[in-house]
Amino acid sequence: MILGNPHKKAFNTSLAAIAFAVSCFQISLTQAQYVSRLGKFKVDQIRGCAPFTVTITTTNVITAGECTNAKPCNFDFGSGKGQQPGQNPSDFTFIYPAAGTFKLSVLYQSSGADDITIIVDPDVKPEFEIYTCSGNQVSLKVTDKTYDKYFIDFGDGSAIVTKPSGNNVVAQHAYAASGNFNISVSGAMNNGAPNCSPMVKPFTALNVLPVAPLKTLSSVDKNTLKIDFTPATNIQYKLEIAANGASNFQQFQTLYGVNTFTATTVDLDKNFYCFRLGAYDACTGINTYSSIVCTQLLTLDVQSGVNNLNWQSNGAGVTGIDVYRDSKFYASIPNYTTTYADAVINCKTKYCYYVVFKYATPTTSISLEKCGTSFTTVTPAPIADISTVTGAQRMDITWLPDPSQDVLLQPNNYSILRSINKAVHASIGTIKKITTYNDGDYKTQTNTCYRINYTDACDNQSPNGAEACPLSIEGILNKKNVITLSWNGYAGWKNGVKTYQLDKFNKDGGLISSTNVTSTTFVDDQADLVNQQVSYKITAIANDGGLIASTSNTITFIKETNLFYPTVFTPNGDGVNDTFTVSGQFIAKMDLKIYDRWGGLLYSSEKNEPWNGYINGKLLSEGAYVWKAIVTDFAGQTFSHTGTIFLITKK
Repeated sequence: MILGNPHKKAFNTSLAAIAFAVSCFQISLTQAQYVSRLGKFKVDQIRGCAPFTVTITTTNVITAGECTNAKPCNFDFGSGKGQQPGQNPSDFTFIYPAAGTFKLSVLYQSSGADDITIIVDPDVKPEFEIYTCSGNQVSLKVTDKTYDKYFIDFGDGSAIVTKPSGNNVVAQHAYAASGNFNISVSGAMNNGAPNCSPMVKPFTALNVLPVAPLKTLSSVDKNTLKIDFTPATNIQYKLEIAANGASNFQQFQTLYGVNTFTATTVDLDKNFYCFRLGAYDACTGINTYSSIVCTQLLTLDVQSGVNNLNWQSNGAGVTGIDVYRDSKFYASIPNYTTTYADAVINCKTKYCYYVVFKYATPTTSISLEKCGTSFTTVTPAPIADISTVTGAQRMDITWLPDPSQDVLLQPNNYSILRSINKAVHASIGTIKKITTYNDGDYKTQTNTCYRINYTDACDNQSPNGAEACPLSIEGILNKKNVITLSWNGYAGWKNGVKTYQLDKFNKDGGLISSTNVTSTTFVDDQADLVNQQVSYKITAIANDGGLIASTSNTITFIKETNLFYPTVFTPNGDGVNDTFTVSGQFIAKMDLKIYDRWGGLLYSSEKNEPWNGYINGKLLSEGAYVWKAIVTDFAGQTFSHTGTIFLITKK
């Protein structure tokens, strides 16, 4: 008859596992054998883990000579293979390869069948947790609930500890010295063979528990905080929390076998929290704490021209603070503070910020991200430099923004305002970016003025700009062909006019002269018998460089021909006043005719030749005669003039 289980699973070859197997084998030898339902045969085991070996130890409990060569029996182990003859001891052992409940029966030739129930359980390695304690101690908790009892081998040659199943299967053990060991735990059912495979885990006994520093606090959203740390193996940790600077910490979470924890019961928009991590000694109940690390209650206050970051927290242990803007590193603060002002911003731009606390560990704490759209309410500078260039029924207006103005406040949309005859300024157009405008409705004869206002890039409205009234030149031509000119002083530039330039042009537009004038009047009394038609234009030149000169309208004068003629002539041959002719300035052509008192034509000349008082070689009688001159001047004008000439024949 074979005793024991020749096919029992091999245990871990470590010394601890071998010792454990030997002890289990010893336990199996002391177990009672199990009798069949009718008491005819016995088996060594009725329950165990797969693969499970069952041996019929005797078939003749109440009989004799059965199940032998002389009188064989039929065995059915309930595995689905049916009956098989059994007459030799080698036939009495069967291995159940898989879990299940089976009916093992023996059919006797003389007395019929008898049976017994065999239960094969799944082979489960029981899970357990190891907690390192100080003083080279260990606390072990079996978390498995599969078996009715557990066998614990601490791997240092000490006695195997047997524990019944329950909610808190805990065992503690003290090692003689620090070192590395293999701890194994196996389980068995009541009335079950101890053949189930053990779970083996390595363990290092320590005299002092190490502190596990917190690594990172990461604010995910207002209610979610991710906490990372660097744990040591087999140490249970107690995470503790204190809110808003409180000094008393409370246990928040027990952590084991993990290196991260996500808290979802916080409110990072209303509170800041400080954490410390305790390495828990399960044998003594004492914690060894890490340094304290805190979150931040961060707010963003967007003011005109500046984004103010403010936070509340506990600054103990903080060695520096990094500010991130739009997910990129932006600034570093060397010491702990609670504010940061960002003035390098563009209006109407959304910015997002978070801060990172740095600790010496090294440890970091990352705040929530806060976002806001920047703005500015600074009143922009008015447009103070406007130039006007007068054209034929149009006005070109050009202006310059204030060069000292902040680039963030540069003009965006310009509004062109116009006043006619001192009426209220009204908008005549809006343009973007460019600084010139053409007023096609400008009329020289009206008293027109302009003003340029604008909104800047931050939508702030400028004050009223300078009023620029285009230069308008006027003049008077007297009978002596003296021209008196005047114009309005130009006031479109903040630093005024340096000089006025008066340009004089001939009929064909050619420049005759340019004269610098510091006043707003000019008298042109220079004799000029060549240019009957002249034009004038005034140009204002600014004191400030870079400004386009402002120009006026062009005014044109046609000088009088101023005819000269005698009323009496004496064609007596004395060489004095012997002929009659009409003369004047700027005459291009003259047709002179002489008539008698009855209207008869006496003399005609298209070349303005003098009349000597003779007709057909005969001197006319003394008396009054009518003359008519048809004159074409240099300006192309044609007109006629008549008069009376007295012919006197006396010497």
